[in-house]
Amino acid sequence: MEEIVKDLARILVPSVAQAEEEDERDYQARVKSQDTERRRLLGELMTAMSASPQEDPVLAKLSELALRKLDIQRQISLMLAYAREFVRPEPYRLRSLAEATGMSISGVRTAYTSDDITYIATEIRRKNNKGTIFPNQQSGAQSHEQDKPSSSGNQWWALPAKTSESSSS
Repeated sequence: MEEIVKDLARILVPSVAQAEEEDERDYQARVKSQDTERRRLLGELMTAMSASPQEDPVLAKLSELALRKLDIQRQISLMLAYAREFVRPEPYRLRSLAEATGMSISGVRTAYTSDDITYIATEIRRKNNKGTIFPNQQSGAQSHEQDKPSSSGNQWWALPAKTSESSSS
């Protein structure tokens, strides 16, 4: 297993090559940085392996990377929703967003949901440009506790929220 961990550190933190016009001092700084990062990763993998000898380091790292990938995809969806639904005076163009993300135009168009728009409206406390989705009544701090944004914002078709005085439950 130790050999696998060392191989993973070499694979995930690749060796640096010196560019033709790169100063020797800059190159040595990059090599030092790469060595530091490789040692950090090696230590992290060895610690995980010693904590749970049955856990396979390859599968553990793949699982960690998959979670990071989901988080990044979530952030991209939220940024696309913000760029298309909240930026004023006009939204970013689909083509620009597609080029920036490496997605197709139709991929950008479908990358976010009304839940994402509601989440953003609640966080920035502003309705979307179309005026169809308004901020949720709960505070932004409370909405961070949710893994997925709620679609319980006051959309234009929703009934007005009850006040605490008028509700008995």
